[in-house]
Amino acid sequence: MWMEHSPRGREIEYLDGNASEIKTHGRRIRSIGRQMTGSADVLEELVTGEDGQKGKAIDKIREIVGETYAELRRAGNMYEPTGPVLIAYGDAVEDLQPRIRVVVDNCHESWTVYSGAPGNRNGRPFPPTDPDEAEQAAAEDEARQDLYEDWQADARAFDNLYDDWSDAFDTAVRGIGDVLDGSIKDSFWDNLDGVVSVVLEVLGWVGLIVAIAGIIIGGPLFALIGAVIGVATLLLTAYQVLRDDAGMDKLIIAIIGVVPFGKLGKLFQGKAGLVDFAGDMFTAFRPSSWSAAAGQLGQMRTILNFSPNLANGAWNVINMNNRSIGDVLTRFMFGRDTTSLSNLAESIGGASGQWARSNWGAAAWEGAYMLVSGAWGIGDKIAKWTGNADRGPSSQAPWVGAFL
Repeated sequence: MWMEHSPRGREIEYLDGNASEIKTHGRRIRSIGRQMTGSADVLEELVTGEDGQKGKAIDKIREIVGETYAELRRAGNMYEPTGPVLIAYGDAVEDLQPRIRVVVDNCHESWTVYSGAPGNRNGRPFPPTDPDEAEQAAAEDEARQDLYEDWQADARAFDNLYDDWSDAFDTAVRGIGDVLDGSIKDSFWDNLDGVVSVVLEVLGWVGLIVAIAGIIIGGPLFALIGAVIGVATLLLTAYQVLRDDAGMDKLIIAIIGVVPFGKLGKLFQGKAGLVDFAGDMFTAFRPSSWSAAAGQLGQMRTILNFSPNLANGAWNVINMNNRSIGDVLTRFMFGRDTTSLSNLAESIGGASGQWARSNWGAAAWEGAYMLVSGAWGIGDKIAKWTGNADRGPSSQAPWVGAFL
């Protein structure tokens, strides 16, 4: 049968849990803690030689045991005081459980009587006009109100007992928390590990946003930001590897992320191409990159300041480097605008019969890389847009996706 919640908004129900099992578990934990502490004392005596034993076998045991007794004692110091906390909570459950059961039964009984009684405890919008009927209706309404107050008294008793249980539970939680807080302390490096993990997560999302902005808008500013993010990700990932928080696979992927594989063709152009490739790899450290990025940022600010609204300003910023929707779509597909694609096609086509020309190798590499990476990226986008991101090319072959 449906019943109102208690005056404090709680569902009136029995208290679950097995008090006997809780106390048994607490006693077992306390006993294990004492055994751990006692064993730690024995091992410490063995390692320090206070037991007086000598011999190669004992020396080998001491070498194996090392200082593990300290960790064993630390675990015992956590286990032993936790047991009494659970025992005290079990005692509270054992005391409150039958009392709550009685009160809940009383609530159900008084609610059944109240709900089956005639009358309306809130009064009647259209009371009978006949005096006798009106008198009888008033008596029924008053009786029903009294029955509802009887149920409320039982429900308040449930709330009081529930508060007692809640206090006992909170006390147990605080007790266990105090034990753990006193025994487990994160070092500076542990705290730093958490910060690095969060920063890497943020860099991943920022990098995605910057990549999209770089594709649509282009220019040295977003290239520089992307390079800085790549270098920062590489350094933080290297730190995680040193701290055993990440595997070498993540480090290799981070290294791949800062290598401009699309520019490897410049290595065909001799010393000048090698220097140019090194510049592309370390874009974030070239003064010219910072000055060019600052210039583009100044242009963007000027455009936004002279635009009538934010939407118009954003569109003008997009058009600052790309003059058509076709350029934007081409950037999404191939990472280049139409002018760059035309120049690349002319470089490949114009030098196709002259194998010795150094620019042909670079153009051929960039063209092949662009076609493969563009098709790969489109496959990833289609998989994501159709709700099958886990089946995209990069998900199936993460190493290839990182390379491209």
